[in-house]
Amino acid sequence: MTRTPGDTARRSDIAAAAAGFCGRATVVLYDRINLGQDQQEAVARLRRHAEARDWVVVAEVIEYGPPETTSPAGQGWQTVRRFVGSRQAMGIVTTSRRALAAVDSLDEWLLEQRAFVSETAPAATEEATR
Repeated sequence: MTRTPGDTARRSDIAAAAAGFCGRATVVLYDRINLGQDQQEAVARLRRHAEARDWVVVAEVIEYGPPETTSPAGQGWQTVRRFVGSRQAMGIVTTSRRALAAVDSLDEWLLEQRAFVSETAPAATEEATR
């Protein structure tokens, strides 16, 4: 079924109202990938997830390393924190919350910032569902 621009705008408005946001949500794409993994594919997967929800992508942050090892002091995570803390981004789109597992008090910080995290399906799961 093809959505008209009016359908897309209406869905976006309903989702924004339900989430307590005014206007389109802005997000940072954030993920940790292993060396040798295709960065462009990782970003494209996150971007598809955001665009399907009519969110505006304000930044892309990709770090290298196992997903469970996000460093709260790492440059990539600090970039994400700056975008959310300055309200340039209302949320974070990531492959899995596992990418943020090492961040202490993540839920409290998100609540303080009035921000959200949205997870996409990991690449292997996404391929299996096609």
